[in-house]
Amino acid sequence: MLFVQVLLLLGCIILAAKLGGVGVGLAGGLGMVVAVYILGLAPGNIPVSVILIIMSVILALSVMQEAGGMKYMVKCAEKLLRNNPRYINIIAPATTFVLTTLAGTGYTAMSVLNVIQQVAKDNGVRPSQPLSSSVVASQIAITASPISGATAAMYVVVEKMGVSFVDAMAVIFPSALFGCIVAAFVASRQGCELKDDPIYLERVKNGLVNLDDIEDTDEPITPEAKRSVFFFLGGVIFIVAMLMFKSVIGHHLGSKDIIIITMFFVSLVMAVFCKVPLNRIKQAPIFRDGAESIIVILGIVWLSSTIIGAHIGQIKDIAATVLHHYPFLLSLVFFCTSALLFSQGATSALLIPIAASIGVDAGTILASFIAVSALYITNIYPTTAFAIATDDTGSFLSRKWNGSFIVNHPFFLPGISGIIAAVPFGFLLATVFVH
Repeated sequence: MLFVQVLLLLGCIILAAKLGGVGVGLAGGLGMVVAVYILGLAPGNIPVSVILIIMSVILALSVMQEAGGMKYMVKCAEKLLRNNPRYINIIAPATTFVLTTLAGTGYTAMSVLNVIQQVAKDNGVRPSQPLSSSVVASQIAITASPISGATAAMYVVVEKMGVSFVDAMAVIFPSALFGCIVAAFVASRQGCELKDDPIYLERVKNGLVNLDDIEDTDEPITPEAKRSVFFFLGGVIFIVAMLMFKSVIGHHLGSKDIIIITMFFVSLVMAVFCKVPLNRIKQAPIFRDGAESIIVILGIVWLSSTIIGAHIGQIKDIAATVLHHYPFLLSLVFFCTSALLFSQGATSALLIPIAASIGVDAGTILASFIAVSALYITNIYPTTAFAIATDDTGSFLSRKWNGSFIVNHPFFLPGISGIIAAVPFGFLLATVFVH
């Protein structure tokens, strides 16, 4: 019976990977029908804490987006990129890393990919280099953000294992940053120079490349937009301070309560002082994306907790022994699952509670955490696909880089290299900060 139930879980994960988006959650719903109504399993625990945290953060981000705050953050990033074109291979991934870390969502990177492509092209840099490193950096940065759904799913588990927020961030943030640096270096070495690329030269000859600099013609940023960013970042700083100085302040609140209370309050403050009509909040693109992520986590994670929870004793005996001798295998499991689910948050919510329940120590979980960022394995994830679509130079079109063999695209080597470098670095940090 265990074999049948595990086969059901794997089958639903494969179906989820094929459906994508909301389909990931729906695949989990199908699995729950089979597991509960046909196989007779008791429903497992719903990841309520993770879902509530994601809802509250998405609410605040949606209000800031409607106030124009997201546009203001992107404007600042654009200015930095245009003023420092010679260092595009360094500044581009650094920009998407910072944007994602602050906002807790990788979709902010899509807002600057057009600018990255244009600046690279204008300065003779092969656009696939900064575009690929920027996309990888935005995906890895999810594991460095204190307010991302993935980090929330991870920390609500390790917090119960006695790990402070400071120690957790001391492992995951430097690991993510180091991974991004390695990825950027590898990306900057991929492909020939733009002026030597025959596909680019042919496209220029045929008039398929826009060589005119795109000037910023968007409407000016309003004071309300700037104000909303100030309020949102103030909320993030308050959350981090409350978690970092918990022992000094003397409160007994958990991360879930602090994040939810703060994000709801910040949302109200932004709505009032940034003049955001309440009926517009639910129309924000981030609000819709957030609803999708909640459905994804609810469906597939609930199914896993139902099946795994029914056999936790057997699984613990086997997995705990293996991971005790080969702890790095946890990062491989994180890596493969995130590549299938296309979601760091769903992967974290799915696997980290299981890892903790079978006796995996907090240090191993934190060190392996960055491996939930393998969304670039194929080039069909929204940010990777958009990066390819925004480039008119043909730097992604060479047979060596066009993804015709699934992994032969410019995102693969930087992403793999970044994680391979970051995981051992994370284990080193964990020996220092996690006891």
